[in-house]
Amino acid sequence: MAGRWAVYLPLLLVCGATGMRLLEAMGPRDLAVRDLGVELARLTLLSCLLLLAAFLLRAVFQSIEVWGVGEAFALDNLRAVALESRWGERWRWQTAAAAVATLGALAAYRVPALGLTIAGMGALGLAATLPMTGHAFGNPVAWTAQSIHVLGAGFWIGTLIVILVLPLMVPGTSVAEAASMRRFWLGAFWPLAIVAATLLVLSGVVLAVLYLPAWDTLWTEPYGRILLAKMAGSVCVLFLGAVNHLRMNFRPDAHTDPVPLTVALEVVFALVVLAATGMLTSTAQPDMH
Repeated sequence: MAGRWAVYLPLLLVCGATGMRLLEAMGPRDLAVRDLGVELARLTLLSCLLLLAAFLLRAVFQSIEVWGVGEAFALDNLRAVALESRWGERWRWQTAAAAVATLGALAAYRVPALGLTIAGMGALGLAATLPMTGHAFGNPVAWTAQSIHVLGAGFWIGTLIVILVLPLMVPGTSVAEAASMRRFWLGAFWPLAIVAATLLVLSGVVLAVLYLPAWDTLWTEPYGRILLAKMAGSVCVLFLGAVNHLRMNFRPDAHTDPVPLTVALEVVFALVVLAATGMLTSTAQPDMH
């Protein structure tokens, strides 16, 4: 579970960097808001490197699961898991997509628009290949729904995290200027957030219908109980997102006021949901007992 969770968090940030790029390209422009191209490239590169490290970590955990701790780190055993097994064949597609995103992040230092576009293509590839090592593999409907689920989470929560973190990476930024940048981009964020949240909820419903043989398994099976906790956390995130939208767009607060605490709470609950997702991917489905 730790290996999967380690993949999800940087993947959200890579998708979030792509979402931020969309906001820059399509959102309102204001000369008072600083260009964040270099900082966005730096954050994207850091996220991609963490993502590559997480995929290597997944291979190590898979080797431990197959060979045990004592023999998992032998070079031949690691090669057998990562390069010769059926799991490794699927895992390599995911690692290749992460490598594409990393190359795009590197290119973004020279040509931000092109580099971040390539990184975005890598993020799309990651969303498309991530189901290959999970429950959805072999089921086209579940595969598609899970890919959309990943993208929805990335473009919603990932972009929100990027908006909050990015001003911290700008040298010499005052507290008031950082708050101004966050408020500006949060104001431009709501259309993307609504679309992403809608995709996230609809794909989640499809996955729940596919994976649960009966609704009573929500409270009678470990998988169902974890899913129920994830659903409860998701409702909290949706509620906080709605509250934040109303507070950021319909209240006459000063442009340099700190963002509401509920924005940070939205991220915290989203990370809890992310942890529950990692547990779900490591738990047998009810119909597999």
